[in-house]
Amino acid sequence: MSVNTKSQTMTEKLIGYGKSFASFGEIVQGRLSNGEDFLVTIPVDMWSTCELVCEPIDGPSFVDAKFSKSREVSEHLLEVLGMSSGVKISIDFIRNIPIGKGLSSSTADMLAVIRAFQEVFGIIITENFISRLFAKIEPHDGLHYYMSVAYNHRQGNLLSKLNYIPDFNIIAVDAGGELSTEEYNKNLNFTPELLDEYDKLYNELLLAFAKRDDVEIAQCAQKSTELHVNRTGNAFLTRVLKKADEVDVLGILTTHSGTCAGFILSGNASNEELELVETKVAKIGHVFRTKTLKMLL
Repeated sequence: MSVNTKSQTMTEKLIGYGKSFASFGEIVQGRLSNGEDFLVTIPVDMWSTCELVCEPIDGPSFVDAKFSKSREVSEHLLEVLGMSSGVKISIDFIRNIPIGKGLSSSTADMLAVIRAFQEVFGIIITENFISRLFAKIEPHDGLHYYMSVAYNHRQGNLLSKLNYIPDFNIIAVDAGGELSTEEYNKNLNFTPELLDEYDKLYNELLLAFAKRDDVEIAQCAQKSTELHVNRTGNAFLTRVLKKADEVDVLGILTTHSGTCAGFILSGNASNEELELVETKVAKIGHVFRTKTLKMLL
């Protein structure tokens, strides 16, 4: 993070905005045999937008925010900026990312706060700084990279920039309820045989990204779903995988620490094709539609 950390004094009200996309779960999530936890992000057209209002006050600085994680990010940035007194930060969000579904809503909120701070204070905040900060707060997706990445979500370490985002339409199905990412990540057990499977799948996915082969990437996503079901016995995803055999899709995405699954179709799929899949999977849960973001290279 590039800032002047000497104490600063606010003299006027400032308003800034920040925005972050979401990730529809993960293309693959698991653990390698070397002990490295990893996930591979898939940026989608769902967003969190933060409005950040900074006002001068007398006394200690404080943050008025509904969500504790976003408040914690703001408090840390004020400390780094040397603004422990004299500032009130008010934070509000507009978002279309459901909460507690495994769609990286809290990470997107925190990153939107970061972007708003950048606008208000004219600072550069590096990807490494964001990783370190977020890792102190919760396991998180690597949304601060403008592409799909392989990322250790528990330690906040970048494993590989994949320099590509697959072109997918996603017909999503939500089982309902909410799942805490922190609770999910507390007790993860992997047999040696499963670690070997994730080693193999991780290497397959890296090769698929290197070739920019969307079909192979989708197949890797489905293999990750199958491994997740084998480990957890998730009844909802068992139903999703069974339904996948009955519809014409490229594969299945999983929000591994959430309540959603996604039926993957090509980015070029027609509206008629998308509606047909929506109709066929509607009995599994609440259905909604999203798509991956496009990278301009």
